[in-house]
Amino acid sequence: MYHTNRLEAANAVMMEAEKVALQFFHERDRFLLEEKTASEFVSEADRQVEALIREKLADWLPDDSIMGEEMGGEGSDAFWSVDPIDGTANFLRGSPLWGVSIGFVEKGVSRVGVISYPSLGWRLSAADGAGVFKNGEPYRRRVDFPSVRVASVGESPRWTPEGIAEIELALRKEGWGVAEYRCATIGLGFAALGMTDGYIEKNTSIWDIAAGSVICAEAGLKVVSSGSYEIASQNIIAATDAVHAVVSRYF
Repeated sequence: MYHTNRLEAANAVMMEAEKVALQFFHERDRFLLEEKTASEFVSEADRQVEALIREKLADWLPDDSIMGEEMGGEGSDAFWSVDPIDGTANFLRGSPLWGVSIGFVEKGVSRVGVISYPSLGWRLSAADGAGVFKNGEPYRRRVDFPSVRVASVGESPRWTPEGIAEIELALRKEGWGVAEYRCATIGLGFAALGMTDGYIEKNTSIWDIAAGSVICAEAGLKVVSSGSYEIASQNIIAATDAVHAVVSRYF
């Protein structure tokens, strides 16, 4: 019941937040002529979406702590971690590969997570022991053509190009194609859906992976993460055992 209540709350909050985020996405054309203005626009979108999430979570669970990418907060034994718009570059360029992420972390482990891809019309959610849901319906990870091996790799600005290339080369040598979505929320969700065999990233932040971690774990992937709650201080592998066997030695 403890996590079921939080899953219900996060889904309800996400249903409101994704509408606001999608509205900003459709309005971005007005800001394409000047890079500074575009940056200010996406920052305003981030702030408004995060403010809404914080307000609605507080209505549901007034005693819970919240940490967000835009408005800060402290990691603790139990807190919500919010990324109002993950995949900013994709968002601004008009790609549908961006998302909104709400995750609950308890004693260093993600326990509840909801991810929305507003442009795709998908919402993924999970709670510890409850399984994965897609658009509110139970979902079982499905892998079409498992012989076609694909893994995705993040590209945090604080992860060196050499480090990223090392992981990608190791995967390619073992027969994996490599995808880069420039969005951890997409990378983790697509792995949970079965579209890839896993997601790997160093120097990411807790708000990027809090929701996706539990969704991947409940989908049956092996999730290994470590780090602090400081910005760009998390490393994660959420993948099949076969992918772990290739990349874990680099972590």
